[in-house]
Amino acid sequence: MRHPAIGMAVIVGLVVGPISGAAAGAAAAAAASAVTGLSVSPQPDTPDASPKTQLSFLGVAASRLKGLTVTGSKTGRHTGHFRSYSAQTGASFLPDRPFTPGETVSVHVVRPGFTAVTYSFTIARTRAVTLPPPAATRPAPDRPVSFVSRPDLKPPPVSVRTSSPAAAAGDIFIGPDRAPGQVRLRVGSPGPEILDETGSPVWFDPLSGGLAAYNFRPQTYEGQPVLTWWEGSVLSLGYGQGEDVIMNRSYHEIARVKAGNGYFADLHEFQLTPQDTALITIYSPVIADLSSVGGSRSALMVDSIVEEVDVKTGLVMFEWHALGHVSLTESHASPAGPYPFDFFHVNSIQLLPDQALLVSARNTWTVYKVSTRTGAVDWRLGGRASTFKLGAGAQFAWQHDARQQADGTISLFDDEAAPKQASQSRGLVLAVDPAARTASVAHQYTHPSPLLANSQGNMQLLGNGDEFTGWGASPYFTEFTPAGKVVFDAKLPSSTDTYRAFRASWSGQPTDQPAAAARTAGSHVEVYASWNGATDVAGWEVLGGTTATGLGPVGHAARTGFETAIDVSTPDRYFAVEAVDSTGKVLGRSRPAVVGGPSSAPAASPSPQDRALVADLKSGGTQPDYVVPVRAASRHPLRYAGGGGLIVALAAACGATYLFRRRRAG
Repeated sequence: MRHPAIGMAVIVGLVVGPISGAAAGAAAAAAASAVTGLSVSPQPDTPDASPKTQLSFLGVAASRLKGLTVTGSKTGRHTGHFRSYSAQTGASFLPDRPFTPGETVSVHVVRPGFTAVTYSFTIARTRAVTLPPPAATRPAPDRPVSFVSRPDLKPPPVSVRTSSPAAAAGDIFIGPDRAPGQVRLRVGSPGPEILDETGSPVWFDPLSGGLAAYNFRPQTYEGQPVLTWWEGSVLSLGYGQGEDVIMNRSYHEIARVKAGNGYFADLHEFQLTPQDTALITIYSPVIADLSSVGGSRSALMVDSIVEEVDVKTGLVMFEWHALGHVSLTESHASPAGPYPFDFFHVNSIQLLPDQALLVSARNTWTVYKVSTRTGAVDWRLGGRASTFKLGAGAQFAWQHDARQQADGTISLFDDEAAPKQASQSRGLVLAVDPAARTASVAHQYTHPSPLLANSQGNMQLLGNGDEFTGWGASPYFTEFTPAGKVVFDAKLPSSTDTYRAFRASWSGQPTDQPAAAARTAGSHVEVYASWNGATDVAGWEVLGGTTATGLGPVGHAARTGFETAIDVSTPDRYFAVEAVDSTGKVLGRSRPAVVGGPSSAPAASPSPQDRALVADLKSGGTQPDYVVPVRAASRHPLRYAGGGGLIVALAAACGATYLFRRRRAG
């Protein structure tokens, strides 16, 4: 994002508690904006910065910042070095050692020719967290899709219930994963998947090692179409720990975006900006004063964080914390119970034309416009403190995926659960009048079979005017005309869901080879051909021979879905296939396959980056959070804090795998 200039003033005496200093910090930053031309993170008055935070200075080159001093109230003076951003003017100061939980960090810096800037922020404190145990796994009667030429690919089946020629052109992008209450995906493998209009896979990338894929869709990076998704481990509290992936049209990973400042990236949002930076969500357990909402003065809660990360360098350019900018009293969640109070639950971010952020918070039932100049909330739509008067039917609850459209309307997925607030979920478009401070229903879309999603979901407005809805925890995705007519509807197995679903055009050209397999079928041979991710294939030529090196044409067929079965009458024992486009041009050729033998394609295996992520989740790597699988002998949630660190345990049924999450102090 392109940040307007902001400045800082002295803010001291910070505590994590009922927030009263945030407005003063934002006002001080705004008052100095015309003077310094500088935006900083952590922002003045941040009450819970990470012990491993960097100091971000956006809008001024590092060479123009003089006399920087960074002093912790407990750790004293911190040395470090600057690294510049690739996307915009500015740099991050990387301290040589971490800060200590609970201390106040004072910063002083001079931009020659301007007033010196002094501000401060506080480092978060935390302690052991217990995660709720998952529900027992339900049986799943469905079977995964299987392919003879690619037996390693086993995506969940997709049932297309409605399909009309009036539906928009384009493929469908989903990330099948276990449904709420499921210990694991019971039908097929998790992973990012592209579907055609029949529900047949176009491309599927199976994940292993406990990884899941969320928020899979096409975006643009460096002016080129790319595929993006989050992958990692999903905690039973409803958020994730992982990284964000960028892949090109040849299905090669070209970038991996990690959260900065010692955090893991969360699953809810990964939005690339026109400046080739990434907006991501983070969830961070911290100790806070919850007395304003009936909790204790030293209780564990979860803060929602928004980061803008420079993709090329991995540096944090901007960081915003809900805690310190939004009152705890806005939440519809409760601090009661043994689990951390998730008062905000960020689930979408959009960069607006005026460079502000549109932020959706499920647990406050509110969409916020956040200033990237000061971090202040400019207005609230919905919830307990709405800036706008909502017309009849315009109130929403537990919503996801808020987006401002080109005409100024705001679309969102209105879950209405859980707990249940209405009889069904809906896609909702609100007409917003900023001058009159009113919002009314412009359009709404409900499923013909009333669906009530207790989590997740999205709403996408398509180029032809249609609306495409992913129903989140209800495993459907549906396209509506502007008049509300269903022109496409599909369903995953009940034990599976997809966080979001999208429709978009995609052209993929893999650099690996097509896959072939051959099986006897009476006196004939059935040759199976596929090419994972290839979108230009119109047909297949079959080559056969008595040896693997002496192959010639023996048949051909038009492409019929992900895998095409081609019947050939020949005594040959060896076969290969050639993929051809609509002009007959050969796009690729498989290795030879012998009748009754294995597929010519090697089985999919985890990428080095996926293996590194699994190892990082298990051991912590360079980040403070990690996941360690161990065998358990108890059904009860576990709590363990050792070595001054934080460990959270996910307790499953007897003998299941537990996930441990640890945050090392400092």
